[in-house]
Amino acid sequence: MNNVKLTVKNYRCFEDQTPVRVELGPGFCAFVGQNNSGKSTLVKLFYELRDLFSYIGPNGNLLGLLQGRDQGVNALGAYDQGDIFSNRNNRGIELQVDLSPNGSSKGSPITRVRFLCSRSNPNNWRATFFHGSDCQKISSSEVQYSGFSVSEGRDFLHLNNSPIFDWTELFHFTRSFVKSIYIGPFRNVLNQGSANYYDIQVGDQFVKLWHQWQAGNVTAQNIAISRVIDDIRHIFGFKTLGITATPDGKTLHLTIDNHPHKLDQLGAGLTQFIVVLANAMVRAPDYILIDEPELNLHPALQIDFLTTLASYAQQGILFATHSLGLARSVAERIYTFQRKAGMVTVTPFEQTHNYPEFLGEMSFSGFKELGFDQILLVEGVHDVKTAHQFLRKLGKDHQVVVLPLGGDQLARGGVEIELAEMKRLSNNVFALVDSERHSASAPADAKREQFRATCETLGFKVCITQRRAIENYFSDQAIKKAKGQAYSALSHYQALGEAPLAWDKSENWRIAREMDLSEVEATDVGNFFKSI
Repeated sequence: MNNVKLTVKNYRCFEDQTPVRVELGPGFCAFVGQNNSGKSTLVKLFYELRDLFSYIGPNGNLLGLLQGRDQGVNALGAYDQGDIFSNRNNRGIELQVDLSPNGSSKGSPITRVRFLCSRSNPNNWRATFFHGSDCQKISSSEVQYSGFSVSEGRDFLHLNNSPIFDWTELFHFTRSFVKSIYIGPFRNVLNQGSANYYDIQVGDQFVKLWHQWQAGNVTAQNIAISRVIDDIRHIFGFKTLGITATPDGKTLHLTIDNHPHKLDQLGAGLTQFIVVLANAMVRAPDYILIDEPELNLHPALQIDFLTTLASYAQQGILFATHSLGLARSVAERIYTFQRKAGMVTVTPFEQTHNYPEFLGEMSFSGFKELGFDQILLVEGVHDVKTAHQFLRKLGKDHQVVVLPLGGDQLARGGVEIELAEMKRLSNNVFALVDSERHSASAPADAKREQFRATCETLGFKVCITQRRAIENYFSDQAIKKAKGQAYSALSHYQALGEAPLAWDKSENWRIAREMDLSEVEATDVGNFFKSI
């Protein structure tokens, strides 16, 4: 799914006087705010309106929507359908999705859809569709016949007396959120009998599912359960970990470093990891929607939990959180939610580079008490998650706090004062930045060399990559495993944008996760990580 813009009016706490406008796309998107600010409501919207999105596709009732007919849709999990409307006015709900005008020569791309629901008919929705870069409305009176075709991986709709329309981007959006998994805020729910908690199986049902995948005859399912166990073992620092269903099928039996435990004897954080990761693994969703991923977890585990969870999603994660520090560490897009005089406002978060403030948000003192006595500075948010994967392979991910420099804003000369603030927080500061070299004999970018000089003056250990950038260290097997056989490794000085088939930098961490330590440890970057 490419980036889309979503506008929400009169849905629960979001009024049309201050509508929500957010941009969604692959990777991590964070909604940050205090209690009752609306952040959880927006994450849950994609769960509650999943059935509405399911109409937009070749197998849905798209023709009825195109012809202007209302479609019956119940908001999932809502006891009273009227509850999904704003209680501060009497107007209906409006959702608008704006898409990229990118299309093909065969059809005019659908660039906008507007969903409407009136209070008088809270179970019925209608939609209006627009096409082309100038958003021309498709008249419902002209829609008499529809037929779908697929060509070159794109979806086309044919209407009588109308042009052919390219629905690819809209279908990608709706499919992505139909194929999502919503994880609510209370997740210590193993002993709940046979039930579902929103999209995740819990209780006896979950134990049965675990046993089926672990002990069944499907090899791929056996391997998947082994992967979940290994992820949990690493995150919690266990030497050995075994997880099996008890004979009565009521709970799980864990053997941790050769000591037996029943799951209900252990903490809520470990229970959360097992239930959530296993459900995500089974569902293989496009998007994971999670409320308060930091719940029951010490700060030392929160980033690892999110990145591990995201590895089970095909496209990304939307999460609501109280922790601005957590959001700033992993998210490509951050929106802040504030409620004033009963009205909710949602705004993009403009990053600051006040590191003492940042580390205060991240509870750095708490990290330090647990052994986080080192700081690694990297260029941007994408590099935080990538560096975390390399540190994980070395068993150092719970010892190092990784912070973004914001690219050229701090990865340059003339920022001695800002960087010097780090010294009062830790005597062990490291920095890793891309050289942007075009060849082996070319010098590093001038700004990076100035940054190196500043860091060395302050006593920081710095690595400017010998190759062009961090993605030039990725192996061909890791790239193919993460992205597919059509992709291939870059040469040492090849820009990512020059590759015949490039990937987005937001996916670098997924590729780094698939690398073997032996593929990088002999390089300058590998030696740098080992020196931390």
